[in-house]
Amino acid sequence: MRVLLVGKGGREHALAWKLNQSKLLTSLYVWPGHVAMAGLAERLPLPGEAAFEQVVAAAKELAIDLVVCGPEAPLSLGLADAFASAGIPTFGPKQGPAQLEASKAFAKELMAKAQIPTAAYVVCQGERECRQQAMAMLERTGGVVLKASGLASGKGVFVCTDTAAVEAGLDRLYHSDMSLAAASVVVEEVLHGRECSFFAWLGPKSRFSLGFAVDYKRLSDGDQGPNTGGMGCYTPVPWLPADAAEQVHAVVIEPLLQALAAQGMDYQGCLYVGLMWSKAVGPQVVEFNVRLGDPECQVLAFADDRDWLELIARACGVSSVVGARHPLVELEAPSQHLHHTVAVVMAASSYPYGTSAGVAGKLPSEWFAGSSSAAEVTAFAGSVQSGGQGALLTGAGRTLTVVARGKGFHEARQRAYARVEAIAANWSGAQWRRDIGLSVANEQERA
Repeated sequence: MRVLLVGKGGREHALAWKLNQSKLLTSLYVWPGHVAMAGLAERLPLPGEAAFEQVVAAAKELAIDLVVCGPEAPLSLGLADAFASAGIPTFGPKQGPAQLEASKAFAKELMAKAQIPTAAYVVCQGERECRQQAMAMLERTGGVVLKASGLASGKGVFVCTDTAAVEAGLDRLYHSDMSLAAASVVVEEVLHGRECSFFAWLGPKSRFSLGFAVDYKRLSDGDQGPNTGGMGCYTPVPWLPADAAEQVHAVVIEPLLQALAAQGMDYQGCLYVGLMWSKAVGPQVVEFNVRLGDPECQVLAFADDRDWLELIARACGVSSVVGARHPLVELEAPSQHLHHTVAVVMAASSYPYGTSAGVAGKLPSEWFAGSSSAAEVTAFAGSVQSGGQGALLTGAGRTLTVVARGKGFHEARQRAYARVEAIAANWSGAQWRRDIGLSVANEQERA
């Protein structure tokens, strides 16, 4: 198969690495990509701001069989629709169902119609209404969550337990570069339990569970500091019940697909279900995303022993792969496919609200994922550039994700943090959490 991968971050680096392991892959192209993917995919000779029509034309010229879209923004702007009009299947939903992530208000309204368990909420227009509703919910329940309805790179959520936190959240929503995403704001109750994410790959010919992961969204150890796009994660999630995947499919995904179908929408691609899980209530939806997470993609790609390209192609109904075989419906506990794996994000010191790269580090390119699948620890690059002589220079934001697997979480953590320390010795401008996977490793040791 000739595949085009869309994106340029750590998630797409992991996807490029994973797709290269497939026996089905003939050629892999990427747009816009970055320098660390050079040994994995050929970059399209198009700028990152190229119109979709230009990308579609290039894909047709290259006889692309399948497009895999990593980030959410192109999907919300209609990338999958553009490729569908050219007859090229895309792993990623069309613009209509992509509203599940692009509009949290749309997602909450759909969940209400489908009776999917989630937090009570109200959608607000403007700072004054948002403040009134937030303060009322805070007084009534002791906590409140403020969410920018639009796309905010994972930084538009504020969990507040006092008035000062509410005011700080409102200031960030309405008086920063987040204001466009906050044209509408969802004010909702705080859910209680343990948070995790579930990933299902859905399509007309296939439906299956990719797996669960736990993402650390706060910037600092002990879940302190502002929300980020994710500072690390682990998989699998041993504290969930054995039938967790079946529960999510039954009470979340099936009702959601039916509600979308009632509005004339089908879903093809990865569905990310952010969950709060408690023994008393079971799964409750925190949010939907319409793509693999970052860093969840990195940890799942490294942990999973399955051929992702084959599964993606089957989900998209690619005839050369599906053939006469029956549709694949795999809902059993996906942890049987996953090795114990931990991912640690290293970010520039200005993250999450600054844009400066700060003090750059010069890192050997061999520390980053190449074509081999044998290593037990590697790194996937987010914002990097060539440093010459086989090295990469670190950039701004979440620059890289170190991923390691082991026989248990303690071994995976040891391998991951040994590489983090080695990188930090070459990059004094880095910040990272030191407690990724620590609690589950201790729980595993006590079990």
